[in-house]
Amino acid sequence: MNLQVRIMSLIVSVLFVAYVLSLVRSRKLREVDSIVWILAGLAIFVISVWVKPLVFITELIGAKFPVSTLFFSGLIFLAFVSLWMTTRISGLSEQVKELAQRLTLMTEEKPEE
Repeated sequence: MNLQVRIMSLIVSVLFVAYVLSLVRSRKLREVDSIVWILAGLAIFVISVWVKPLVFITELIGAKFPVSTLFFSGLIFLAFVSLWMTTRISGLSEQVKELAQRLTLMTEEKPEE
């Protein structure tokens, strides 16, 4: 990786982590959810500074370029995050359904005045 790409990825990773922290401070992102994104930003930072592990993994899996390994790992990461968020949304949808049913029962049981 040339110097310009490394500097740009360092800047992007620092800005990314700063943005995640600002979302947590403004309560638009919960602390539990922010851990994944902070770790992703730190991973980008580490790969920008220390390229040898990326090259090693590239050789290990038989890829031609480290960039392709990086994109592939990014796609895998996003697939896992998508699956994780989908399971959380499914659980929340079930909770909303139960709450709506309870509210309906409560309003039907209420005696008319």
